[in-house]
Amino acid sequence: MKRRTLLRGAVTAGLAVAGGAAMARPAAANTDYLLVVVEQAANQIQRFSNGTADWNTTPGWHWSAPNTDTWKYLADVRRRLTATWDDVLVCCANGTSSTGGRAAMVRESNKEVIWTAVVPGNPHAVERIDGHGAIVTASSRARTTGPAYQSGGGINVFVPATHGGLPPTSFADSISTGFPGAHGVLWDDEHQLLLAIGHEELRAYTLVTNAGGIITGLSRVATLTFTGTGHDLQPDYSSKDILYTVGGDASNPDHGIWKTRPVQNNITGTWSFTTPVRLYDWYFTKSFSKLPDGTEFWVDAPSAATWWNDTVGFSGRADSVRTGARFYKARFWSHALT
Repeated sequence: MKRRTLLRGAVTAGLAVAGGAAMARPAAANTDYLLVVVEQAANQIQRFSNGTADWNTTPGWHWSAPNTDTWKYLADVRRRLTATWDDVLVCCANGTSSTGGRAAMVRESNKEVIWTAVVPGNPHAVERIDGHGAIVTASSRARTTGPAYQSGGGINVFVPATHGGLPPTSFADSISTGFPGAHGVLWDDEHQLLLAIGHEELRAYTLVTNAGGIITGLSRVATLTFTGTGHDLQPDYSSKDILYTVGGDASNPDHGIWKTRPVQNNITGTWSFTTPVRLYDWYFTKSFSKLPDGTEFWVDAPSAATWWNDTVGFSGRADSVRTGARFYKARFWSHALT
């Protein structure tokens, strides 16, 4: 059963108190947007319109991952605009290889793989740092030699040697910082912060750069703690909030969908997160965000043992369904259709 009941009641220390009657979601505006999903049954990146509920047609744009072990289980995708490489889709895959999963940058116009690298562990999320051209991945577990997993995982930053260049393809040349259970990354362009979520923490990092502006490291400047593992981290495109999900069932008091935002102290210059507010007490949500008109959209897994769904949910209208699909993440593509 999917958890789709809005919590009501007082909010104390960031925890919504349940018990009230269900409230209807705000109605969606009539704006038609494009969304991009990772679909693991076909192992494709696919684009659909927010304006239709039947997604059984041919996607408006799609790209198929290579049929190799490192490309199994596409896990994340973001559309990013670049000055040098045109509009690109940055993506990652968990992989089933002992060497790890994959990260890549695919040009939208001709579907050419411009850059790709093997990423140790099982990358769950990917991002591109605007202005630097660096690709960031989040792996929830590190891999030992061979197929076995070890605990750990972390954030890996593949940094180009020059602005506008391509990142290195070797993991040995990347910048890494440990973060057990790392599942999500997001570049906050307004505040120039790299945000990441994993086991029991939401973190904010500033970039450490050399005299030439090249990234040489990360410096953690803020931490928000909770119980459980954070699964997704996305912007609210209708506000300045960021939205994150925490997995777990009713035994975990912090499961659900939350909003917060990073803030800087005007006097000390230090960073912190605002007190989080829980929007929904869903259990196994894999992605959640809001479109510029305030429409919420999500992929909500049916159980702890199943990490996909054939449905992308929307507030204010019927959900979109693709028969046989295994959607894992849904993202805002960008721009209203004209």
